[in-house]
Amino acid sequence: MGGLIVVFIDLCIIIFDLMVFTKMIVMKNDGKKWRFVMYIGCVVIICSYFIATYVYRWPSAVASAVFMSIPSLIFFFVLSKYKDARFFLTFCFVDSVTLIFAFLARYIGILAGNTGSIILLFVLFAVLLTIFMIGKPYFGRYRTLLEYVDTGWRAMMICSILIYFALVFFAAYPKPMVERIEYASTYLVFSAVVLSCYSVFITSAIKTIKIYEQSIQLQKEKKWHQMAYIDALTGCSNRMAYMEKINDKMGHNAGDNVLKGTVTLLEEIFQEDNFFLYRIGGDEFAVLAVDVTEQQLLCKLQLLKCKTDSDKITLPCSLSAGYSFVDSKENNAVEQAFIRADKMMYRNKHSKK
Repeated sequence: MGGLIVVFIDLCIIIFDLMVFTKMIVMKNDGKKWRFVMYIGCVVIICSYFIATYVYRWPSAVASAVFMSIPSLIFFFVLSKYKDARFFLTFCFVDSVTLIFAFLARYIGILAGNTGSIILLFVLFAVLLTIFMIGKPYFGRYRTLLEYVDTGWRAMMICSILIYFALVFFAAYPKPMVERIEYASTYLVFSAVVLSCYSVFITSAIKTIKIYEQSIQLQKEKKWHQMAYIDALTGCSNRMAYMEKINDKMGHNAGDNVLKGTVTLLEEIFQEDNFFLYRIGGDEFAVLAVDVTEQQLLCKLQLLKCKTDSDKITLPCSLSAGYSFVDSKENNAVEQAFIRADKMMYRNKHSKK
């Protein structure tokens, strides 16, 4: 019974190791088919270790190397999208942490005896499951980091490889650590140093992820800014760029209020049924008038100017207007009328500067 509990404790840690790695690896083909292959491979590794240790009585250190570490390294390397420092850093990091858990579990199991080992098995399962559930959001963010940051991994990979082999060497040479319990305190101190180093790595990775996410957000905001204020065809500032002064000084709500106030004013001036108001740009409006004379239009524009000047506007904005009549004899008559009205509006605008 005692031997079976020890094997179950080892299997619990191996399953945790494989589960974490399946969440941290970026697969070359991430479809359901390859995910199924990955999980089947993990099941084969777990069963092989169980048969080797419980049926054939292999030493756990040998069985772990032959049926867990080496096969999982090759298996995940084949499935991994990145076969560089990112993969080896991730593999050594996960294996190093689980190796420390394995030693702690074995050491506590020896001190606790058979009854204590049974309790330890359930406690260990609960602890590892809790760690896995807490870490799930970070696993996805770590995969994103692997995908979008392709530099700076080599030095950390070298350190993680050295740490990994140091842990394996101390645990297995010249005899397995479980046979040299007097050195357990030394191994525990070394493990604490390793975990503290990895805590720095985890903190650095989290900060790097946050910096990356902030840079993505800044890029999106820059893109939105360009869409709002830069003409996509020419790259020049568009007419909404004038609204940027208001938005920057007084906030976007102020800019929205200016636009709403402009619409209210235009609707008040052009309230008859033969006038149709449209917003055709960021801060640009058009009024289509039917069956009106030039004198009537001039009266409307004069009234608009008086209304604008009489309002005590504290915001840095002004209103410019132009008009033109549609000549049915022209090609693209409506478009040509817009062009003429546009030019008049610009002349009006520049005359105010």
